Amino acid sequence: MHTQPIENSQPLMERAKLSQFYQTHKYRFAVFSRFLAAILGGYVFTAVFTSLLSIILPLKKSDAVLLSISLTILVYSCVFIWVFAIKSLKRIWITILLTTTACALCIAILKDWL
Repeated sequence: MHTQPIENSQPLMERAKLSQFYQTHKYRFAVFSRFLAAILGGYVFTAVFTSLLSIILPLKKSDAVLLSISLTILVYSCVFIWVFAIKSLKRIWITILLTTTACALCIAILKDWL
């Protein structure tokens, strides 16, 4: 039988350790990124969406603001849950950035900032 010398098995062990290290940190980064998307991205989206909602609701200004602020808890909770329900991190970040930008653009158009 042919056996490998001990020197040749060292790089294989090193590669296995590096692969395990990479897989562990890849998972941790994915979870950290999801928390960032849920907490920061969800907060920014909710703030912009609430502002847009308070502008477009056909109510008295004070009532529109109160209703939109009351709905922030629901919107933020839905975004938080949605972030952990979607598989693709790329899709999560792109969706949050695009919807936040679209809402901000609508606010800018409605307020005649553009």
